[in-house]
Amino acid sequence: MKTMNSFKSTIAPKIRRIIGSILFGSAMLSTNCFAQGDSQSARTVPLEKFSGYYQFPSKAGFIQFEPKDDVLVAKQLWDGKEYQLIQVNETNFESEKEGHKVEFLKDNSGQFSQAKLMGRIITVKVEFDPKKVKPLSAGQLKRLEGTYSLTDDNSLKIDIRSSANGLTIKQLWDKKEVAFTPRSETFFLNEDGTFPLTFLLSDGEAVQVTCFKDDIWLKAK
Repeated sequence: MKTMNSFKSTIAPKIRRIIGSILFGSAMLSTNCFAQGDSQSARTVPLEKFSGYYQFPSKAGFIQFEPKDDVLVAKQLWDGKEYQLIQVNETNFESEKEGHKVEFLKDNSGQFSQAKLMGRIITVKVEFDPKKVKPLSAGQLKRLEGTYSLTDDNSLKIDIRSSANGLTIKQLWDKKEVAFTPRSETFFLNEDGTFPLTFLLSDGEAVQVTCFKDDIWLKAK
């Protein structure tokens, strides 16, 4: 479990290094999985179809894909580093200099909703800009309020309350507090963008919140 306290003291200094290394930092992967081809002849899908923000499994990391000067560019939001991508075929790309690979995947409706990085990391496209705070109404914030218990240990509880700028979480076992601002109606980040909260709604009301990838807290009824 990653509590707010342990996150601040242990996880925060490491998370950006971890995300960076698993994305485009592996020199061990070969660069010849895809046959090189003419990027123009491979372009049967407009580059705009791939553009957007894609979220890592950790929920804290994001990568942006955006067409620039007729080339698809990947940008790591945690450090701003950019990679120009060469289109190999309809859905596969490689970074121009490093040979790092990206494969875009479609959902059941035929829309590109995921990007597989380096053949093993699945990122999911989101409909919000993780760099921008999204203003929410008092009612939208109010429905997220309540006391939540950790599924792995019901003795651990957090209290979530709305604030002027978003939400505040208090750890009831040590009274520590952390402030969060919204990026969407259900996704929040702390001040430095390294602590993610993802709420699950049912009939318009919050029923659980997930911290990071798999710390699930259930709302008391």
